[in-house]
Amino acid sequence: MKKTLVFILVLSWCGLLKAERLEWRLGGAEGVGWEEVTFHNVLADVNTVTGSLQPVELDPDVNFVTQQDWTRYRSPIVLDYIPGKPRVWRGIGERSWPGASTNALEFVDGDLETHFSIKDWTGSGGLHGSWGEFYTVDFGAPIPVERFVIVPADGVDPFSQEPYRPNYTLRSFDLTGTNDVTMVDLQEVRGGGALYYQPLDVLLRSIGQNFDPVPSLEFPLQYLQLLRIRLFPDQGAIFSRFSVAEFEVYGRGFVPSVRWVSQVVDMGQIVNIGEVNFDFSKWRRDQNGVLMSAPKSNAQVQVEIKTGLDDTPVAYQSYNDLQQMVEVTRSEYEKLKSRVFSWDPPSVGWRGPIVEDLEEWSFWAPPLREPGQVPSVPRGRYVQLQIKLTTDELWSFARLDSLCIEVSPILADRVLGEVAVADELLTEYQLAEVKVGERTEFVCAIDAQFNGSRQSGFDALRFLTPSSSSFVELQMGEFLARVEPDSVVQEEAGFVLYLPRTVDHSEPGPLRVRLETTVFGVVGQFEIEVFSRASESLPQSVEAGNASMEISTDQLRVVAQEVSLTSVLGQVDIQPTMFTPQGDGINDQLQIHFTLFGILGNSQVTVQIFALDGRMMREITVGALKFGRHQVVWDGRDESGLVVPPGLYLVQVNVVSDKGLIRRGGSVALVY
Repeated sequence: MKKTLVFILVLSWCGLLKAERLEWRLGGAEGVGWEEVTFHNVLADVNTVTGSLQPVELDPDVNFVTQQDWTRYRSPIVLDYIPGKPRVWRGIGERSWPGASTNALEFVDGDLETHFSIKDWTGSGGLHGSWGEFYTVDFGAPIPVERFVIVPADGVDPFSQEPYRPNYTLRSFDLTGTNDVTMVDLQEVRGGGALYYQPLDVLLRSIGQNFDPVPSLEFPLQYLQLLRIRLFPDQGAIFSRFSVAEFEVYGRGFVPSVRWVSQVVDMGQIVNIGEVNFDFSKWRRDQNGVLMSAPKSNAQVQVEIKTGLDDTPVAYQSYNDLQQMVEVTRSEYEKLKSRVFSWDPPSVGWRGPIVEDLEEWSFWAPPLREPGQVPSVPRGRYVQLQIKLTTDELWSFARLDSLCIEVSPILADRVLGEVAVADELLTEYQLAEVKVGERTEFVCAIDAQFNGSRQSGFDALRFLTPSSSSFVELQMGEFLARVEPDSVVQEEAGFVLYLPRTVDHSEPGPLRVRLETTVFGVVGQFEIEVFSRASESLPQSVEAGNASMEISTDQLRVVAQEVSLTSVLGQVDIQPTMFTPQGDGINDQLQIHFTLFGILGNSQVTVQIFALDGRMMREITVGALKFGRHQVVWDGRDESGLVVPPGLYLVQVNVVSDKGLIRRGGSVALVY
């Protein structure tokens, strides 16, 4: 389906690196400016140092609130909301209210003219009154904060002519904070339609009698992502005078975590991706406020990249007459009704989830933490970048000065591959199953597709296997005859196979390679790339797909039949076996149950969700657990907060204990 073009910027090449290789540069003196290609920015500063990206620094004299772009509601209903965008809301989500209602966005706009001022008002506590009136501010990520200011309206009431200050100043309030976003988002409406107040983890200030016209609540400097201010009525359940114009927040130091996502970048043609090089430096502000180089700082930079064949990395979903998910264009999606409440129907005319488009786009490649690494991404015309900067020190940070991506034309339109166990080429459910820890022979079929003579072809393949492997046999040609390779070069995690002839448009013939390796985990992934010895072109990844009618997996991964070492980790029970995370309250969450046995102390547990191609979609850190029965919940979303596409997923429970690392898992079907 044709998608609507969004966030596209065609960029020119800076120059030739080598024959048939090009580079695209971002930042620095010669590259495209960071602000020109920003799609999503969580606390990244792209203005202080020209051409560079670094963490935001808080100034104790500057209101941090007015430096951010805010959205309303705990679960924002704006189309392009991305987790990490600052939020502000009233009560538990700001959904259903008795009487007059405030708009919390007015409290973070930096404008004293927009305010909520009222007399003899019953707040969110209704007739009970004991819950008070409360607001939550989410900065999108932790910031170093030390002061919260409640600013009443300025001037006088237009009816009574009473000055807002001090007559409308609030007398009693609590301020709490937390970094636990999940806990806050799971809070529910309780009790007769009223909104139940719950404090956050850390009590910052509790004021019973305030006489300051502009209350300024100071507390020890600390990293916090969310603040919640609870305002108490002064006459039973009634606020006799109530006025709020602004919430102001002040702090000091650099934010500990930055996330920056680029717009979709059009490379102008389908290309292969090579090295990603980036220049970064480390800095520290000393006690005198001077910025100094700090090469030994623990500040870190990581770069992620994904590639696509169309201009939109997400897919917009609606419903048909059978309540099945159907893809629509962005313009069509904008005209549909938003499903805000759990009882909103999943039917024609209503919006469904916005999910990652995994048909035309790759996953985010594993993070690159050092310059010169090559990301594991397939060919693509479009590229999107995600950059994260982290630090564990208040006054230290990493600055990304520039970034360069190496690209070259593709060697073939597509190179498809699939792998199967040698004695079981046709399998049920497109799954190749193996026993963990046993040496197994596999067959890998490869089929190259060319668009005339536009692509130069290849004459070598590199295999990266689940563990050390050995070459067994090569077959080539239309009738797959056995041939001797030019040579085979063993590598630590696989081998390089040099072909006796070039595979190109004139003689594309299929390939079949037999090899042996051992699988030790729940999923064993085979990564294959093709390249040309005579060319400086970059290697091209082999994509999972139907490369042979004699093999039924269409995949480059295998799945374990069983996991040994079960004395610590018992059977993993996954319920339901089919779930639908579409927000209707029915089968919205996956429950993962497991039992730990024979553990003397605590164990460290993580739960990982994998797609069938072996890519990790989500990692849930459970932490330290003792022996007994445990449960972990997955909401069907990936690391970036998007609902994953329908399909079969693998669940793996990892336990690190005094007996080592133990893994066990199962599969689940996600449908809509």
